[in-house]
Amino acid sequence: MEELESIHPRLKVVQDLERLGVDVEYILPKADNLNNISLKAILLDPDSVCGKQHTQTMVPLEDAVTAGSKDILAKVFPLMSDQIINQLVAISARQGPIVPIKLTYDQQSIQHILEILLPREVHPAPTGFEQIGHVIHLNLKSHHEPYKKLIGSVILDRLSPKVKTVVNKIGEVSGPYRVYDMDLLAGIPDTVVQLNEDGVSLEFDLKKVYWCTRLSGERKRLLEEIQPGDVVADAFCGAGAFVVQAAMKLGCTVYANDLNPDAVRYCRENAKRNLKRFINNGGSHGDGEGDTNFKPKVEVSCGDAFDFIQNLCTLENPPQHVVMNFPLESTSFLGALRWWPVLEGKNTMQVRKPTIHLYTFARGDDPEMDNLPPRDALEVAVDLVAEGLVPEGGAIKATRYRRSFLNKLGCDVKAREVRDVAPGKVVICVSFNYYASCKATLSISKATVAREHRELHYI
Repeated sequence: MEELESIHPRLKVVQDLERLGVDVEYILPKADNLNNISLKAILLDPDSVCGKQHTQTMVPLEDAVTAGSKDILAKVFPLMSDQIINQLVAISARQGPIVPIKLTYDQQSIQHILEILLPREVHPAPTGFEQIGHVIHLNLKSHHEPYKKLIGSVILDRLSPKVKTVVNKIGEVSGPYRVYDMDLLAGIPDTVVQLNEDGVSLEFDLKKVYWCTRLSGERKRLLEEIQPGDVVADAFCGAGAFVVQAAMKLGCTVYANDLNPDAVRYCRENAKRNLKRFINNGGSHGDGEGDTNFKPKVEVSCGDAFDFIQNLCTLENPPQHVVMNFPLESTSFLGALRWWPVLEGKNTMQVRKPTIHLYTFARGDDPEMDNLPPRDALEVAVDLVAEGLVPEGGAIKATRYRRSFLNKLGCDVKAREVRDVAPGKVVICVSFNYYASCKATLSISKATVAREHRELHYI
């Protein structure tokens, strides 16, 4: 485009004319079918634009002759503030030419293409999707369902060859293995994906193992709290993304568990493959950052998370970190910690306090529900942890704001929001020290703790 030849390639201001209150019919009085025309206003530095006189302007020529530059700018951009217009006039800004630009199919966004193809009554077109390896995962709204095949075909066409399969989630995540049904919209019926997360290669079947790409940042953040060579336990390991990274990057010994046999199989395979590469690279972290003095180790079991957590205390080297990432039911497994032994005397000075990292769903209190001060989601999550650790038993209403109670026991509770999952519903990570010498946490004897044998649900 000749008018833009001598300016910086990154245009600083690009706006839809409609947002600036521009009367399109005033600018293009002779244009046919304005519905198919998208007009943008580009603000250019007059010192950078080609020094040519343009006869085609954004206003009719007769208006340009009879009006001053300020009046013209104010008429063309009625929603633009006087301050900005005065600044433009001060630098001799002028209305520029109307330059037609035609975008090819490959240059248009998926949303724009779908806006053209889909009926207006189902607008806006779906915009969000998750890419997992070669699979695009959609969560279409009900009014998009009749056009799901069309939507899938457009996405596959625009993103191939990297994308080979487009699926739509059916229903909610459910069942003992936390998986969901999916409908194939376009492409090949292959849901075994390979992906790389922060230098670690993973493979798993998306139909058989729960996965959330949005948790990659959370896994990275959690690794920052772990020291090289630590012993780590993951009670709900899934395909092993966190497990493998802790072993490879920090040389940790990791004990992992999941109820889902497919998740356990993929976790073992992912650990074996990545640790083999770790060894072949001479013990480097896989990213050239250097060697570690610790030998990584991964052991994966398939079973009840309650038993897994309970038996961690029998290890020769108990874990310094226990990860419980199962937001729906994590707090119900905290009772397993009561089986950890009480350390007395000098032994307590030689053992690091294990830190529990528990993830749970939480909602803030409705201020109109009762007369008590409402809690935010963070405090609700902390109270859920307190109830799991030290049930009050027999109380008509559970006590609120129990963070200070836990901290008096040496728990040093920290809570933070991880992500939104629904309006008002968030995932909270509650991290706390669990030190069995805090005998108040064991005031409920093992003999009086009744654990019902029930079907457990894992992620």
